[in-house]
Amino acid sequence: MTDVPPRLYKYMPPERASSVLGKLLIRFSQVSVMNDIEEFKPPINGMADEQMLQRKVLERTEETHPGFMDLMEKKGPEHKAALYAKISSKENLARSIKTIYDMQDKNFGILSLSDLPTSVCMWDKYTNHGRGFLVEFNSSHPWFDQRIADDDDLRHLWRMSYVADRAAAFLLALTAQDYLYTKEKKWEYESEWRIMLNFNSAACKVGKDNSGTDILLFAIPPDCLQSVTVGYNASPEFIEEVRTALAANPSLSHVHLNAFVGSRGRIL
Repeated sequence: MTDVPPRLYKYMPPERASSVLGKLLIRFSQVSVMNDIEEFKPPINGMADEQMLQRKVLERTEETHPGFMDLMEKKGPEHKAALYAKISSKENLARSIKTIYDMQDKNFGILSLSDLPTSVCMWDKYTNHGRGFLVEFNSSHPWFDQRIADDDDLRHLWRMSYVADRAAAFLLALTAQDYLYTKEKKWEYESEWRIMLNFNSAACKVGKDNSGTDILLFAIPPDCLQSVTVGYNASPEFIEEVRTALAANPSLSHVHLNAFVGSRGRIL
């Protein structure tokens, strides 16, 4: 996207410092462990309208089974009608929705960022009530744009859209913005940007989280980091831990250490 702000931020609890700052590794999370249980679950009222269904079936079968639809045409209209009815059935729709969700959950991780570094609500919610830290990223770094094609819906930063009411749509009519990058307006306070990467490019797997889901970490290019801000309730021991981690890595010598203080969200 061309309107990405120059800096984006990640709020984190103190226990993430050893991995993110000490090892330059960060988790990209499966959709199934995101805090919004409606992620990737837009309201769907059917597979497609009749015209779209016929077009999509024709396109797909020509790719996988050339000549199949010509054969169905010769058999008679009732055979084509039966095929369309099977594809658009409630059972197949439910199966298709689950397959798409499971495929995304298995293969792609999400890194959620914000363009708001001084949100007291975010500090409270995501840094263990100000005990943790905030990382500032250079969002123009190539790490945030790993597209493999001009029309790639993944592998680069997307701004989340927030809507008051998600209107039901046909499954085959959903866009990436509809499915991957839209949430209810109650989440608007997060001012989220996200990037999704394939787990094939993860640096390592380090066990499972409390839900039994694999924890997959991605390597952060050191020049992608700009600053680290410790929270308003950070302990002296934690501040020293952060300071030590930054000092121990010469590639992070450019990273500034700040402190977030005061109810007005002032960064020192």
